[in-house]
Amino acid sequence: MSLSTGDPGSTSALGGALRTQAGRLADLVVDLDAGARRSGRTGSPDVTGRERDLVTRTATELDRVGGLLQSWTTTAVESAARVRVLEPALTRCDLVIDGHLVVERSGPSRVEPAERLAERERLQELLNRVTAVRSREQARLRRDLETSVTTLAALSDRARSGS
Repeated sequence: MSLSTGDPGSTSALGGALRTQAGRLADLVVDLDAGARRSGRTGSPDVTGRERDLVTRTATELDRVGGLLQSWTTTAVESAARVRVLEPALTRCDLVIDGHLVVERSGPSRVEPAERLAERERLQELLNRVTAVRSREQARLRRDLETSVTTLAALSDRARSGS
């Protein structure tokens, strides 16, 4: 059986770690805000506005990426569960999943050819549905992560340039 889910536990853990770090960055913004308010009361200029903006935007993006990874984990686990539901019917008709295809198991079979063919077609349709959902989610994740890479790179450039 294929349709690998990768390592959902690690993906979810990475998403959770990113979200935790985003929360810590948000806490830093609160600390910077408090310092800026104190400076404002004493008449000193606020010199942390740029840093607060950069940290806020970075925290927001890390939280978004963490959420995307955790959402992908849910999709991967649900897809694997849906494929496992097909196993009894696959076994009963001497069929297996090879990549994204339902194929006949090698060797002789005691299952009637017409029944085997009908079941293979039915199971292929069910597998196609699982694969389609997974593929759509994977494409969405890829697009969203590419956007996040661009956003985080721009924030990094801005932080290094001092602008």
